[in-house]
Amino acid sequence: MGLFDIFKKEEKEIVRELNHPKDLNLGDMIEFELMEQSLLANRSFQVKDIWTLNYGSDKNFKTYFDLDDVDEKFRLCVIGEQLELARSVLPDTLLQVFQEDDIASILDPDTGVNHTLQANISMNLLPEDLVGWISPKYRQEGFEIAYRYQGDYRIKGIPAHADEGEIECDYAWLVSDDRKHSIEFRVFDGGRTEVHLCVMLPMRKMTAMWPSKS
Repeated sequence: MGLFDIFKKEEKEIVRELNHPKDLNLGDMIEFELMEQSLLANRSFQVKDIWTLNYGSDKNFKTYFDLDDVDEKFRLCVIGEQLELARSVLPDTLLQVFQEDDIASILDPDTGVNHTLQANISMNLLPEDLVGWISPKYRQEGFEIAYRYQGDYRIKGIPAHADEGEIECDYAWLVSDDRKHSIEFRVFDGGRTEVHLCVMLPMRKMTAMWPSKS
């Protein structure tokens, strides 16, 4: 030991704790317990991306965590003490359950915002991968101009000015009467449409979280 080594302060490694999913960061891992949604049950996922949707006002935004494993991708949003899990679906999948004309009316802003969406298939006849993701009936709750921002704005807040990398879209959403399921539509310039089937789950369905080592 050198003469001056005794005066050097030992650098302590800072260990990041992860106690709530609202504090997830890129690279963190989470695990779910057995549940009705078979594609989530007893599986672990890594947070691969974080993005933000702003709608209504600068203070009205959601932070989304894209979850990924080898085979599946999902989206997580923490709402209070509940987990909103969502999966992206293609039009062909949606049309297995709902009428095309009903969906078209929802996406037409000139038709108002009082639509309902009724499943045209019995819940016990759903394909296995849709079980737990679909409600028999939904009611529209809104249609807004929204802005998608790539990245995490939980601390720094939404930019106060336009042209800060946001992507504008039409955002429509419908919710089931028991508020356990919802469907979200985002229509971007040129007609590209994203559709998510969402389910609300209690926090206890997430059985473990591991912070990234980086």
